[in-house]
Amino acid sequence: DHRDAIKAAMATKQQDQQHSLSTECKDPNCADSNHSHSHHSHSHDHAHTSSPSTTDHDDTKCDDLQCTDPSHSHSHTHSHHHNDDDEKENECNDPTCNDPSHTHSHSHDHQQHAGIGTFVYQSRKPFHPHRLLSFLRKLPVVRGLPEEKVDEVHVDTSNESNRDDDVLEISKESQSTLKSILRSKGFLWCADSNIKALYWSHAGPSFDMQCIGRWWTTLPRSQWPEEAVSTILSDFDDPDHQEGDDAHSKSVGDRRQEIVFIGPDIANRMKQVAISESLDKCLLTDEEWDTFRSNINDENELCKVFPNPIDARMVSY
Repeated sequence: DHRDAIKAAMATKQQDQQHSLSTECKDPNCADSNHSHSHHSHSHDHAHTSSPSTTDHDDTKCDDLQCTDPSHSHSHTHSHHHNDDDEKENECNDPTCNDPSHTHSHSHDHQQHAGIGTFVYQSRKPFHPHRLLSFLRKLPVVRGLPEEKVDEVHVDTSNESNRDDDVLEISKESQSTLKSILRSKGFLWCADSNIKALYWSHAGPSFDMQCIGRWWTTLPRSQWPEEAVSTILSDFDDPDHQEGDDAHSKSVGDRRQEIVFIGPDIANRMKQVAISESLDKCLLTDEEWDTFRSNINDENELCKVFPNPIDARMVSY
């Protein structure tokens, strides 16, 4: 189910990118950031032909617009050619044009902006559990999270000594975006463990964190299902990753954040940025990452340094 959602979201993203290249908006007053804009001038097919006449000089009529020689006749016919079959293709798209000799049509095709969209957040660093909890409280969730403490609600940040780095501070615009999310789900990596693979499931007012077992990279490859090896490796940041020297390894195997967000207008680039920037603040800082890696093989110490206030429900198969 999760893989299907990831593939669908990625496919939609690619289609949107291709669509934006092929359907540029020609409205000079449009400020919609969801698509590209390019206002091209249009050209008219002008054919200058001689007017029909019954005189002997039909073949010698002058078509030169600049000519003033009175010794011969002049005839200038100005016409626009719009074949019926190609009328739509030749319609003028210039919104400022008022030439009555041809048809006008302004077609403004936006990408989806009023419907339901999807966005996938991905990272290869673990979340700080307390900052993640602060993020989750900004979703429209009322069930599945621990009771909110007073010091999580009222934080005096004016005094540096009272600053709580575990509380996530984001803009009102970002908070509004998070409140509009209807559904989110995916794989989750928290800093309280280097072994546990977690699953994030949010629907409407409910949130559930599940422990679905171990990350595949923590198991010997001989224990992997033979038919699933290629699928498992597709989730690795490096297919040659080897466990054992994790403190110095630059790769992390299949450990990851891979969360799909679903909601109104989530295809909007600004909303995607708001979600990404908010979650990026939940990731371990460089200093915290160094602390994590120095205790990477000690699960008890990781739990002490990065305690997780969210209960993860164990899933059995």
